[in-house]
Amino acid sequence: MMPGPIPRPVLLYDAACRLCRFAARIVVRLDRREELAVLPLRDERAAPLLEPLPENERFSSWRLALLDGTLAGHGAGAVALLRAMRLTRPVARVLAPLPDRVLDIPYGVVAGKRSQLGRVVPDGPAPLRFP
Repeated sequence: MMPGPIPRPVLLYDAACRLCRFAARIVVRLDRREELAVLPLRDERAAPLLEPLPENERFSSWRLALLDGTLAGHGAGAVALLRAMRLTRPVARVLAPLPDRVLDIPYGVVAGKRSQLGRVVPDGPAPLRFP
């Protein structure tokens, strides 16, 4: 079942991944105006937001659930994430002209090494800000 309207975009991330928790904490710090909700991918409240995706893709990447019900993710989703926060909108404008496949390349490299990279970033709690 599709969820009702959400009041703000929702960042969905892998709370079991140390690098992902670190990245989500950075997003929360950048989001000074609390323009985003933040929720682990496997939280039961995330399930309705992930329904548009095939089951085998729901946990393959971080996602940004947008107000219109669409989902952004992978490297290309970074533009939508950056656009969602006032502080980072100028960076989104710079990256927006790049093709999705170009943005997906560095994401793929980092995602493939997230266990190793997770060992060198500070650990901390999984952020949660919902709704």
